[in-house]
Amino acid sequence: MPSLPGSDSLLARVAGPFVTGLVFLAPVLLTVVLLQFLAGYVLAALGPSTFIGRALASGGMFVTADPGLAFLIGLGVAALLVWGLGLIVQTRARAGLEAGLDRLLGRIPVIGGFYRSLAQVVRLVGNKSDNEMARMAVVSVRFGADIEVLGLLASPEAFDTGAGPRLLVLLPTAPVPVGGGLLFVDPARVQRVPALGVEDLAKFYVSMGTVAPAGLKAAVL
Repeated sequence: MPSLPGSDSLLARVAGPFVTGLVFLAPVLLTVVLLQFLAGYVLAALGPSTFIGRALASGGMFVTADPGLAFLIGLGVAALLVWGLGLIVQTRARAGLEAGLDRLLGRIPVIGGFYRSLAQVVRLVGNKSDNEMARMAVVSVRFGADIEVLGLLASPEAFDTGAGPRLLVLLPTAPVPVGGGLLFVDPARVQRVPALGVEDLAKFYVSMGTVAPAGLKAAVL
């Protein structure tokens, strides 16, 4: 059935501004979705219904009987305590505090093993200097002939798992790049991406590819 004269142009005039508005708001909408996604992880670990959340709320109960307000007060007090601890850790007392905490938690069966491993990883990353972070280059890992994945070269050193030299590459996940996996990859499949820095890689994954660094863009014929 033929369309009525002028109906196509009318549809374009009506739908055009709507599509333009959606495109304009896309960064805002994606930001809201991302924040909601990350907030889900935070609430799952620290929400009012969790063990930590109930502990925070119980502290706030000394000020108010309202559960929601008590949780917020407890959260604020905990934030102040963490801030104060950070000031102390920035001094020379850091080594003593870490040693004491290691002795206290490291002796607990089962928990001690997890704690020691996590403490080593966190301190390894947290104590890296700017020069060491610069050595953690952004790389492209090739899978097959047509697929590449951006990752982070965790160490410039080569490793041998029994099948020859391998490079250790961290492949992040989007939109939470702290997840992912550590892969031992054949050096022939790893190529440095000099146009990208670690911060560029983090932004790229957090934005789910919507914030692409200029050095990554290319014209498609």
